[in-house]
Amino acid sequence: MSVSSQATDPVDGDNDTSIAGQDSELASIVRPYSHSPLPAYGLGSLFLASILIPAQAHRVGAHIAPFLQRVGFGAAFSMAGYALSCGDKRNGSGIATSTSLVYLMLHLRKSLTAPRSPASLVLTSGVLATTALYGSEYFLLQPF
Repeated sequence: MSVSSQATDPVDGDNDTSIAGQDSELASIVRPYSHSPLPAYGLGSLFLASILIPAQAHRVGAHIAPFLQRVGFGAAFSMAGYALSCGDKRNGSGIATSTSLVYLMLHLRKSLTAPRSPASLVLTSGVLATTALYGSEYFLLQPF
């Protein structure tokens, strides 16, 4: 059989339609943001800025994360941003995702029940967005 008579069908791996494929629509939308350290740095600074809000400014009975937890979560998100800025995409997105999931396990239900604190709602919505952004990178787009 000559070389010219062989079939020129593409190899099965050329048309990668999986979620983890480099050409998928999800990857083209999410990757520029999930490889950037700015969302993690932004959420870390939001947690650290929430320390400046005095306790009297919160509604009576409204839930807000304790002072030391806000410091710790702010430091953890800043550490995730640092890992991403050093080029470590896997660990940076993993740190941001795991920290977000821990915060949500501790504070999601309490921050959504009445009476609500605006600061708690802002922190929770930022954490939910960070979970979606870096979690999709960590769990869906990165090959194991």
